[in-house]
Amino acid sequence: METQTEAYNPERIASLENRLAEAEQLIEAIKAGEVDAFALRSENNVEVFTLQSGDYAYRVLVENVNEGAINITEKGLIVYCNKYFHELLGLSYDKVIGTSLRDFLSPESIATFNSLFTNALAGQSKGEINLIASNKNIPVYVSLTSLYPKLPTVGIIVTDLTEKKKNEKILEDKNKELERSNSELASFSYIASHDLQEPLRKIITFSKILQNKNKDSLCTEVKSYLDKIEGSSVRMQNLINDLLNYSRLQNEKLFVQTDLNQTVINVLNDFELFIHEKKAVIKSDELPVIDAIPLQMTQLFYNLISNALKFSREDVPPIITITSRTLSEKEIKKYPAFNLSISYVEIIFKDNGIGFEQQYSEQIFTIFQRLHAKETYSGTGIGLALCKKIIENHQGEIFTEAKENEGASFHIILPLKQSY
Repeated sequence: METQTEAYNPERIASLENRLAEAEQLIEAIKAGEVDAFALRSENNVEVFTLQSGDYAYRVLVENVNEGAINITEKGLIVYCNKYFHELLGLSYDKVIGTSLRDFLSPESIATFNSLFTNALAGQSKGEINLIASNKNIPVYVSLTSLYPKLPTVGIIVTDLTEKKKNEKILEDKNKELERSNSELASFSYIASHDLQEPLRKIITFSKILQNKNKDSLCTEVKSYLDKIEGSSVRMQNLINDLLNYSRLQNEKLFVQTDLNQTVINVLNDFELFIHEKKAVIKSDELPVIDAIPLQMTQLFYNLISNALKFSREDVPPIITITSRTLSEKEIKKYPAFNLSISYVEIIFKDNGIGFEQQYSEQIFTIFQRLHAKETYSGTGIGLALCKKIIENHQGEIFTEAKENEGASFHIILPLKQSY
């Protein structure tokens, strides 16, 4: 409890009177609109926040924001800058305050900034310019806002675009590299389609003419040489055609609803005679309709069925089954690249052919890799590499399970819908 002396202390009374006068002046200023203020009520207590407290919070925020903030006069002099801005320039605060912002503009940005500043005097403006400081060229995005008439300055928020521009440059270089690659690919395709094919056609044609015209007079040795020339030329033609098919996969990206049942029917029609010769039995489940590139699906099914027919066991009629099932969410999660919001289907091509050792399950998908001599089984060694490329184009997976002399199963996992 206060003593009587304390209660009537003249100095304390004077201090209380001063504080009361200040409070009355603040209230009158708030009433007159001279000071911005708002009140917050909490648990029967009222707290008054004035421009002074709001200005402090604003300054703390501006000082710590991850962007530059400056105020400049009508003549471009910097009267305020936050820490981020002077550190962006690589200069101390003292070296920035009082200088002209134009001193830090690259020559090609001066006209752009002048235009932005003129527009900002009437309200706001935004654009990209380049700053120069400490021998650095800094691309930035600036947002200018006039603070007139309350303050004779223009406020500017400065966003560093260095990383963005660096990424854009990387992307631009990649696009140029892709354009060069596509140009080289187009050139290769033209050469492979015309310049390389034409000599081969002539070799095959003249070899056949020689054999037909002299079939009765050719000795066995010469005939054998001509057969080898013709056989090698045909293999070269097939190799060129397969390489062309492989290279074209880069540019075909038009996905449409594709009925895989119809794809099977079309491929089996192409193999009708071969199936009859092999006495093969082919069974297929009801397959789904998926987002796919139809030509590539035909190539995929053609190669897988062709392999199953070709690599059959001697005196054992091929039995090929094509089954389909939808993957569970748990199974989809096993593949990090898969989109969990999309359904995936697994299609399995199983045969009873010669199979192979499981240790070669990755090698067979590599271009030009063969497990058997070309004299025993024809082919260029591109077919399964082509299959893998097609599956990659469709955001899927392909793998195989096999046992030597027991057959092989090729597992194709494809999304029902493409995430464009």
